[in-house]
Amino acid sequence: MPLTATALRLRHLRIERNLSQQDVANYLGITRTAYNKYENGFSQPTTRTVKKLAELFCVSTDFILGADTPDIKQQAMDVSTEKQIKKYLSLNENSRYIVDSLVNKLYQDERTITSI
Repeated sequence: MPLTATALRLRHLRIERNLSQQDVANYLGITRTAYNKYENGFSQPTTRTVKKLAELFCVSTDFILGADTPDIKQQAMDVSTEKQIKKYLSLNENSRYIVDSLVNKLYQDERTITSI
């Protein structure tokens, strides 16, 4: 089952903010299993839940719902991102740490180069 834009964005936002699924579920007042279904595209959050998620992640509800990605290029990028996220999530904790360290270093290097 391909992941929806909502599922991809929720996972990305959560990981970007170093939150666990349990952390987000606690914030929403739901079980981790219920939240996991949002990230895996098995169910869609209610309007009330989308609003709370937008507040938590400091983004618009449209962003969470994928309403701002109508073009095919963005959809292709989402599929590619989904594949990378699945690979990342299958890594053990030590390997994730290595990937995170490398990405952070590359990001810092690029920001340094572009600011010169």
